[in-house]
Amino acid sequence: MGWQKYNTEKGRIGESRVCDYLKRNGYSILERNFRVPGSELDIIALDKACTTLVCIEVKRWSRPYYPEDDIRYAVSPRKIHRLKRGLASFIASNRQLRYDFIRIDVILLYGGELIHIEGEP
Repeated sequence: MGWQKYNTEKGRIGESRVCDYLKRNGYSILERNFRVPGSELDIIALDKACTTLVCIEVKRWSRPYYPEDDIRYAVSPRKIHRLKRGLASFIASNRQLRYDFIRIDVILLYGGELIHIEGEP
């Protein structure tokens, strides 16, 4: 049971690091760890530069190879489906939000590196 607490703590620290990165790059953090049955969204943010609502999946990467150019290699189609379902619930419960586009991004944490893979709007 101790390793689960350790992994959860590492995940929270990684998400905090990602939030700092996003803020420095013009994003507003709207929510962290948004949960609905069958889905959890790590970070939901607004990319002010292009008025895009963004769901960010944070992944720790343990291999030196990372799928820098394609989100499909970082997150399974099943996980993307669950993220979309969770994002739809977030949108339904936050109708006051104004944005022009919606996107799912993945941010990989590999050692000291942070790799941001932007999804398609």
